[in-house]
Amino acid sequence: METRVSAVVRPYRDRDLAALLQLWARIERAQSDTDLLTVDDGMDLLHVNGSICVVADDEGSISGLALGMAAGAIGWILRVVVAPEDSESDLTRRLLDELETRLTEIGVRKLIALVVHTKTIHAQLNERGYAEAGNALCMERSVPTSMAAPSALAELGGRIVEPGLWESLKGLKDAKEIIERRVILPLAEPQLAARHAVSSPSAVVLFGPPGTGKTTFAKGIASRVGWPFVEIRPSQLAAEGPERQAELLSQTFDRIFDLPSAVVFVDEVEDLASKRDEDRRVNTSVTNEFLKQIPRFHDVPHHLLTCATNWVSRLDPAFLRPGRFDYVLPVGPPDLEARASIWRRYVEEITNEKIDIDALVGASEFFTPADIEFAARKAAQRAFEREHFEGASNRAVMEEFLAAIEETRPTLSAAVVEEFNADTSRFARY
Repeated sequence: METRVSAVVRPYRDRDLAALLQLWARIERAQSDTDLLTVDDGMDLLHVNGSICVVADDEGSISGLALGMAAGAIGWILRVVVAPEDSESDLTRRLLDELETRLTEIGVRKLIALVVHTKTIHAQLNERGYAEAGNALCMERSVPTSMAAPSALAELGGRIVEPGLWESLKGLKDAKEIIERRVILPLAEPQLAARHAVSSPSAVVLFGPPGTGKTTFAKGIASRVGWPFVEIRPSQLAAEGPERQAELLSQTFDRIFDLPSAVVFVDEVEDLASKRDEDRRVNTSVTNEFLKQIPRFHDVPHHLLTCATNWVSRLDPAFLRPGRFDYVLPVGPPDLEARASIWRRYVEEITNEKIDIDALVGASEFFTPADIEFAARKAAQRAFEREHFEGASNRAVMEEFLAAIEETRPTLSAAVVEEFNADTSRFARY
């Protein structure tokens, strides 16, 4: 066998991801059998507690990998591959040597190999004393998303967001397109992103006036990528008392990082990171702890921190620096087209009467999506009461929508919109 002296076998590092994905893709094209692990499965396993991955580094190119996992005294060898041109070298042996050594160093006493049945791998395992388990049967099944939420998720108050929420979001086209392109696509297509050296975002800030849909966008991201949604509320931390706040926050993040994936949402983040301590609801030690936790998102895959604020100008500039947050994204007031889209959605749900959408749009200047929903629900309530008390059976009519708009106080004003536009010019980063 030829010996590849230049290939150094060493532990996997995060910066190896793009090269590792390229190797995996080459192997998939070269082999006819379906692999036991998809690329996404392998990426999920790379940072799970107890997993060990070693790679063959051939002057910066990854020419082989071995992936395993320790579960108590049992060590599982899950993936061993080498580049096609190295299949006749001793690289497989060297990778197995390193992986087995590292597994035994952490207490493994029995090794089980669950890998694709190829001639090279099978021969290497035979030589090392592995024997086929005569009564073993390997069966597999994909777990539905509805079953995939661990008990830890429920304890954190998290949940699986219903599929399709992102696609159902209407209006706010500009904000949705920015989030789709900068945040969702790199997370949803990691292989394509890695091929172009695009880093998937780990932490983002959404800013804009109250009621513009920042929370809904965060939930929409979770729905689109299929990750659980976990919300951290600074106001709840404040209720714990200064001596417990930082400890509780640290414990919460430890439990979050035990989840295979998560979109972590922090609303009103100015309560944690405002310019002046007196503006914060929580103790300064909590702010410091939060700042310590943000970099962890850059080291753990399949976790996205999404912070939202109504007042981006009040945040400490050091909090917003690029090293902490990949993007600072504006979520602004709905324009005429967006208001029309939002009104149309509610009108179609509430009534089958003829409604002038343009008139509703014109009457609802400075309305946020939340204001529009409130006014639409109020019109529906009027129609419900009218039928109950007066017997009129038709659903909500134009006059009831206009009356509901008249009675709804808009969240926005010309001054608020002007401030948002100035903040966008000053703080937006995408």
